[in-house]
Amino acid sequence: MGLLVGREREDASAGHAVALGPYTYLPAPVRSPSGVNGTLSRGGSPVALKATESLLRDFLDAMSALEADLARRWVGSDGRPVFSRPE
Repeated sequence: MGLLVGREREDASAGHAVALGPYTYLPAPVRSPSGVNGTLSRGGSPVALKATESLLRDFLDAMSALEADLARRWVGSDGRPVFSRPE
């Protein structure tokens, strides 16, 4: 499962919180009005992400893609060594 699972991102009512170190990111629903933003909070103090939410979403999407690719490669290795060994 990635950071922001595609099914949850497509559901307009989904509010899938993501832990980012000591912070929690709660994205705005995908089909929300333009004035609605996600929030980043730490210790119960939320901050609305006005200018940076799209950047954070893009970053998390990229990290999810990397995570999925790594998982696919890891499972697909079937016991083969990742690096070729000199004989």
